[in-house]
Amino acid sequence: MQSERLPITQNRWWRILGVSFVMYVLSYIDRTNLAMAIPAMRADLHMSATTIGEATSMFFWGYIILQIPAGRLAGVWSAKKVILIQLMLWAAISLTTAFVDTPTHLWWNRFALGLAEGGVLTCTIVLIRQWFTRAERARANTVFLLSLAIAPVIANPFSGLVLHFADWRMMFMIEALPGLLWGLVWWWAIADRPSQAAWLPAAERDRLEAELVAEAANVPPRDGHWVAVLWSAPVVMLVLYNFGALTAEWGINFWLPSVVKDTGATIITVGILSALPYAAGAIMMVLVARSSDRLQERKYHMILATCGSGLFLFCAQFATDFGPYAAVLFLTLSVGSFLGRFGPFWTLPAEVLPPTVAGVGIGLINGAGNLGGTVGPWFFGFIRDHTGSFNAALTAAGIALILASLIALPIRTLPREASTTVGAQGGNGTPTRERTA
Repeated sequence: MQSERLPITQNRWWRILGVSFVMYVLSYIDRTNLAMAIPAMRADLHMSATTIGEATSMFFWGYIILQIPAGRLAGVWSAKKVILIQLMLWAAISLTTAFVDTPTHLWWNRFALGLAEGGVLTCTIVLIRQWFTRAERARANTVFLLSLAIAPVIANPFSGLVLHFADWRMMFMIEALPGLLWGLVWWWAIADRPSQAAWLPAAERDRLEAELVAEAANVPPRDGHWVAVLWSAPVVMLVLYNFGALTAEWGINFWLPSVVKDTGATIITVGILSALPYAAGAIMMVLVARSSDRLQERKYHMILATCGSGLFLFCAQFATDFGPYAAVLFLTLSVGSFLGRFGPFWTLPAEVLPPTVAGVGIGLINGAGNLGGTVGPWFFGFIRDHTGSFNAALTAAGIALILASLIALPIRTLPREASTTVGAQGGNGTPTRERTA
């Protein structure tokens, strides 16, 4: 029995990915709704753009701490339980953002929120690996990671509407509550692996387990302690790549509404226009992931999308002088291209590391890469305070994306023909895995 023919409650594409998708939408909203509140918070709390950027960076110092421990626990204990604990914590902490009164309060609040959310992405990538075969994985990762594109499409207009009728404190309270409720759905719907899912038909469970076991058997075990994974060549290159890319991404994510606001748009218009780049990103993520799975190629899909994003940012800095619509056009192309990289990017580490240590590698790639989040938001705020515009910051972000693409070039993969063998043979033959070095 194929998954596509099963009812929604028994279909892993809907049940595992759907519930994970909503969970990460809520995570992303609680992480980034500060961006919509920045203009009002700066006025109420008398904060400079640099101070806001510093507070935003505190999120990422907290975010990196639990990446590797959470990834390790997801691999050897339970991704489901680790995510549930973090879900309850981050929703409660996000609600408390409504009560901050000083820059120090905001710094500690953002640090605690980062600590609570750290490891959620890592654990979910581990969960997806335990539920989807190699031939499905880029598409499965993309369905989940579409949350990164869909969340701003939902959150920015909604936040703009709340801010039009109420204040920023009410916005944080309203947007934190769904996370607390979704924990109940998560506990009911998710299982760590097919063998634990009583809701999955026995024939589908046996077929899926057989394919996943066969694939895992063809990933050679790593010699020595799992800590050695942290220094392997593919992990180090993906960490450096992700750091450069996320420096640009988080700078754009947190300051995009302010970039649009500086062109003279109203707050409701800012909410609507700020959502457009992420709508384009959702389309790009699906197209790139389908191409990546069809060709069984990851690296160059990732590199071309990242490099294209950087080139569009160069154009965006010139467009800001021509009003909000010109600026949003190139920011849409840039963010759309950037989000297109996620499917193939997060498929790479899950394919080259053994299951028990994949969470560790993914945790380092995500955690150390997200140190870029401590640089990007602060840098954008610093440039805004000292130049009066974001143009220089947009240029620097474009350079960071292009340099990240160059860093990823040395990663070596098997020819497409050899990679395709895995998808074609599944669990019935002896797959040839895609290797990096």
